[in-house]
Amino acid sequence: MQVIKDFHVHEHHSGDAPGATVTDYCRVAEERGFDEICFTTHFIIAGKDANNGLHPSLISEYIDEIESAQASTSVKLRIGLEVDYFPEAEALLSSILDEYPLDFVLGSLHYIRGFDIGDRAGSVAFFGGRKIQECLETYYEGWREAVESGLFDVMAHPDYFRKYLNLSRPGPLSFSEYGSTVYEAIDALKAYKVGFEVNPSGYRHGIGDCYPILGFLRELKSEGIDIITIGSDCHSYTKLGERLEEAVKRVREVGYSNISVFEDRRRRGIELEKIVK
Repeated sequence: MQVIKDFHVHEHHSGDAPGATVTDYCRVAEERGFDEICFTTHFIIAGKDANNGLHPSLISEYIDEIESAQASTSVKLRIGLEVDYFPEAEALLSSILDEYPLDFVLGSLHYIRGFDIGDRAGSVAFFGGRKIQECLETYYEGWREAVESGLFDVMAHPDYFRKYLNLSRPGPLSFSEYGSTVYEAIDALKAYKVGFEVNPSGYRHGIGDCYPILGFLRELKSEGIDIITIGSDCHSYTKLGERLEEAVKRVREVGYSNISVFEDRRRRGIELEKIVK
């Protein structure tokens, strides 16, 4: 199975994607038969990793680079951002995002109450010495706030906290342990018409699974949440589309038959059969 759309792609403006040029992504996309990719470089307005994302002064340069590349490729190039949510920066984020012609805004929660859960030490500090349900109540409270901010089209990797969870809490985790605020977060998705992402980067992170966990995805399906994107979360053009077939299998497994793509921040549904070859 070859998936031909990838809506989570990091190029060189992401500090953790050095050398990942738009030109190289276009070349690889053509070689692998992709018909559409969306660049979602990191945009981090605060926190210790602020310099790891696109600086606001470089957004126009980022957009120009993608638009220039579009003239030389048949692959549809979409312009997006993966935006870290900081509640204290909502107004600033809103003004910046409204200023530019973006196709897609992907919301992320890497920072929870000052802890960077995408970092080994930060994850251990957040989860260490506390019950998992207590931690996840806090996590999904922040996630719900991000949804309710109205800033985002889709929320990325819905249980990203699993990346380094095994350092504090070894062993399998079930959706029943996610606590009660996860249901409030799901209700917010429905109320605010925000989607979620199925992201296979968990395989790269060593957890052998997609984000979100299967039980979470089943709950989303049962609640009628039908705005879904899939993205590899690649940080190198060599990894474009990596494991997206696992994301498609997971989406199908729970009964979805469509995913979403975005242009000018407008959603369009597309049948799963039309994104694979």
